[in-house]
Amino acid sequence: MTPVETSDTAIAAAEPFWGWIDVGWFLASLPLCFLGSMIAMRSVDAVFGLGMSVAGRLLTLQAFMYVMLFAALWFILELRHNLSLWPALHFPFAWRQAAGLIPAGFLLALGVAFLGAALHAPDVDNPLLRLLKDPLSTALVGLFASTLGPAAEEALFRGFLQPLIQKTAGLAAAILSTSLLFAALHGPQYAWSWRHLLLLSLASIAFGLTRARWNSTGAATLVHAVYNMTFFIGFLLQGRTFAAHG
Repeated sequence: MTPVETSDTAIAAAEPFWGWIDVGWFLASLPLCFLGSMIAMRSVDAVFGLGMSVAGRLLTLQAFMYVMLFAALWFILELRHNLSLWPALHFPFAWRQAAGLIPAGFLLALGVAFLGAALHAPDVDNPLLRLLKDPLSTALVGLFASTLGPAAEEALFRGFLQPLIQKTAGLAAAILSTSLLFAALHGPQYAWSWRHLLLLSLASIAFGLTRARWNSTGAATLVHAVYNMTFFIGFLLQGRTFAAHG
């Protein structure tokens, strides 16, 4: 074995390069992230005189929160460990894989929808969907659900947490635990309906398996984005949602 191969093997075995102390740093940063997001949202609204609607304010707040999340991960990986954020979280993937990943996201949404119908998942008073009162709000929700939302959630759950838990307890435990956390994050959005939490957990397991199969958080993000967009289009066509998206 050449020295280069030995070095590469050692690097691969050492991943992820962060630890549970870094998870503690991330959790400690969340109050600051929320405060910074509130200040940024109010500043944008005041400085530019947008007079944003409730939908606009909530989406802007959530967008800034996700940007702050990326900032916290950047601080942990780039400043504490001298790692570039995107490669460290395994976001890159071969775009030729999209030919399989896009249909996978669509089929996953259909499968979850049919299961939701079989389970008689109730319609819930989803606060996000209540914001769809005009074309601009609808477009913003759709754009957010298919871009920044999936990217930020996959960066946290599949890029940051799943590899660490996998190194500690194995792949199955990593996928299951991150999926339960993912469902819990969306619990208030679905009034803690156990059917919706189950559907969200199953979808999240699929995202985790995608991350493991392709060794790419970007691949999981693409499946997640297509999954969300399929449900969003279904909502626009039917006027209601019968399953769950995250």
